[in-house]
Amino acid sequence: MSTNSIYQSGVLLHPTSLPGIGGIGEIGPEAYKFIDDLSDMGQSFWQILPLGPVDKYGSPYSSSSTFAGNELLISLELLVEDGLLDSTYLNQIKKNEKVNILFPDVKDYKRSILKYVSENFDLNCSIEIKNRFIQFTLDQSYWLDSYARYCSLKELNNNKSWIDWDSDSHSREINEEYVKIIQFIFHDQWTRLREYCKRREIRIIGDMPIYVGYDSADVYFNKSLFQLDESGRMKYKSGCPPCEYQEEGQVWGNPLYKWEAHEESNFAWWKNRLSKLLEMVDVIRLDHFIGYHRYYRIPFNDMTAKNGEWIKSPGDKLFSMMSTIINKDNIIAEDLGDVTSDVLRLRDKYKYPGMKVLQFEFDQIPDLDNNYCSTVMYTGTHDNDTIMGWFNTLSDIDSNPDILTKTKLLEFLGCKSDQINWEIINYAMRSRSKICIFPMQDILSLDSSCRFNTPGTLSQNNWSWRMDKHIGCDDKNKLLEITVNNKRKN
Repeated sequence: MSTNSIYQSGVLLHPTSLPGIGGIGEIGPEAYKFIDDLSDMGQSFWQILPLGPVDKYGSPYSSSSTFAGNELLISLELLVEDGLLDSTYLNQIKKNEKVNILFPDVKDYKRSILKYVSENFDLNCSIEIKNRFIQFTLDQSYWLDSYARYCSLKELNNNKSWIDWDSDSHSREINEEYVKIIQFIFHDQWTRLREYCKRREIRIIGDMPIYVGYDSADVYFNKSLFQLDESGRMKYKSGCPPCEYQEEGQVWGNPLYKWEAHEESNFAWWKNRLSKLLEMVDVIRLDHFIGYHRYYRIPFNDMTAKNGEWIKSPGDKLFSMMSTIINKDNIIAEDLGDVTSDVLRLRDKYKYPGMKVLQFEFDQIPDLDNNYCSTVMYTGTHDNDTIMGWFNTLSDIDSNPDILTKTKLLEFLGCKSDQINWEIINYAMRSRSKICIFPMQDILSLDSSCRFNTPGTLSQNNWSWRMDKHIGCDDKNKLLEITVNNKRKN
């Protein structure tokens, strides 16, 4: 991966987890402060999760659009600075005593404010902002027009899934301007934040889920690209097979691609998708890279993944067609899970760096002399427990030489249990991986109560963790010291 120096590092923190007013992290002043912190700590990367609208559980991996932005991330403080919102609205917002995000509450109050902003947009916006809005609607019309129509029709149909919409609603007058204004505001704020990242020499690693949500503009306006029956209902759904960790496998429920239709179109939808994301981030993590070689198909009516089957995917043709857009310098392949030699050959053909997660590598004490140079090293991802939480699950009993225990790990790293997170961060930094990424929870020495997501579960604890304040001086200095000592400083 091309960077200013050979070895670098960064922090994984989704914007929703930033501190601040309003019950959810925003892409305003607190995000700029976080970028300053990254620079002060010598970091080179900020890794985030998908930026699209979230589902009813707060998950960014089942979105109503692969192109749109999450309106809940819009900074109210920047709306005031831009003259689009009166400052009295900020005075009415009290910081929620509960740190974790309460998505229903956030959606209700924030959407009411954004509705007010959109209704008064023409009255309050400057000529400069108005011109930027007009240009945005022209440049992004290839997805914005359909997304605005989808959102408007969904509202007319009481937010039901599009498969259950009243056909008469299509003939009624709808207001699409609200959606376009709010999407402009999100993208305008994000563009300014990304420009600030560039000035501070921080590169953004984004995330692209392999699948999209069924109840989405992507599926509604592109039914021929998905495995649906004549009425538009899913014939199969996505997931992964049973394994030692989950006996019934995982049922994700996303619609599957009709890959032959994508091939016939020369992957036009994918070209738009990848190009759009690279307008917003510097590097894309391709989620579930296995799925580009083969995908797991589960009959739609099945409650478990036991009866699914693997089907070949045309990932080689896709990546070949996209070679002018994506390459080894702007792609990370999330090659975790049931990886076969064929998957590795596909990854290596295009020289995409893969991933290593130390929590998995520590099943046995890993050898740092192994060739990790073609991988991005993580202490954990958004789907893992924190280091402290994971460490506390290890056994205290040393009865099996093949089982990792707390004692073995502490002896190997030469530290006490309250420093295990820092020693594992340092251990990762010492590896030959050109990039190391650390979830913020690991830097803050947080336990399992601060885990971001537990795969295969539906819980209000998923996706809701937030920092109650910015990282303190001691932790900043500690990460900077480790980064400098391992010659990874930005």
